[in-house]
Amino acid sequence: MEFNMLMLKSFQCFLLFCILVVFPYQLALAIDSDQIPTVLNKGISALVTQYDIPGASIAVVRNGKIIWIKTYGYADLDTKRPVNQDTLFQACSITKTLTSAEVMKVLKAYHIPLDAPVNRYLKRWKIPSNSFTKKHPVTLRTLLNHTAAISNPYPDGGYRYNDTLPTLTQLFLGVPPATNPTLTVTGIPGQKYSYCNGCYSILQMFLEDVTSKTYPELMSAQILKPAGMTNSFFDNQLFIKSPEKVALPYDPAHHRFPQAPTTSPIYATGLLWSTPTDLARFLIAIQQSLTLSHGLLTRSQALALVTPSSTPTRGLGFFISDQYGNEYRKGRYFMHSGNNVGYLTLMIGSMDGTNGAVIMINISPEWNAKDYPQYEFIKESLKLIATYYHWQ
Repeated sequence: MEFNMLMLKSFQCFLLFCILVVFPYQLALAIDSDQIPTVLNKGISALVTQYDIPGASIAVVRNGKIIWIKTYGYADLDTKRPVNQDTLFQACSITKTLTSAEVMKVLKAYHIPLDAPVNRYLKRWKIPSNSFTKKHPVTLRTLLNHTAAISNPYPDGGYRYNDTLPTLTQLFLGVPPATNPTLTVTGIPGQKYSYCNGCYSILQMFLEDVTSKTYPELMSAQILKPAGMTNSFFDNQLFIKSPEKVALPYDPAHHRFPQAPTTSPIYATGLLWSTPTDLARFLIAIQQSLTLSHGLLTRSQALALVTPSSTPTRGLGFFISDQYGNEYRKGRYFMHSGNNVGYLTLMIGSMDGTNGAVIMINISPEWNAKDYPQYEFIKESLKLIATYYHWQ
């Protein structure tokens, strides 16, 4: 009898330990926007004030789950409409990571080699031949890893949200209503890395011409829905139709950019509307593809996106970095940042699937700015998060 009572007390103590210690930790791995640690909330709030950020939204990932989502400030400074978890930001160049993931899926589905000349698959337009392309053709690999040396398709930063947009073909040809010169190859493809919006513009046409679907249709079916991104859109009319859903874009003086949000027939380089929550879901999908060999991509496809290609820190979809988002050839993290007129963003995740974060803000300098001081808010916030959770 005494033995049974002792066993019962031991079990009760163990159960109490689980309730007080183990279970709260497990619960913290579920989505719960109220679970941001107080010290982190205070630190990030101070950074919002220090860097004069109108609005910010942050999601943090741990072991395959979103552990908290937190928003700060305003989506609309005039009306004092606050940023909430569903407020949409332009993902900016984070969009390229979704594009690269879909390219990998299409290559497999249509049995297309990574090193095949892309002109072989383009139907509406062909990359003009010149002395550079005669030495080396533009291939899908050179487009993905930014070595194709394609000219800038929007040197003026894109179009106003109420402009009449050219078609993708008109833009590539440089004919009205497009405002850019003809898209051309400006160097020997595959020879040198140079960050290339033109490369991902051509990848959009490749995807559309091969699948006979529009880029928004294809991405919705193949990437957004499978990843559970229910609040993400490729829609140039979204701001006009639903301005109340959007974080308005501001300049450093907190004046709303009159020409923003940016629109363009080129979605693939930076025009996804999304939230940190949804982008964290995509991040988790990539991590699961890397670590569990199933999910959005095969493991080999996911590895190609995060394995050095054109530089020691540039894969076919992501940059390789340390836990603080600094490019590092021995880094254990993959990341991509972005900037559009009025928006700055960052997505980062560990290759082993343990950690990750997405940060989005609705402020930036002009399109052609050389410095982005507000990006320091993102870097400093990430440093607080990485330090608190002991990211390695």
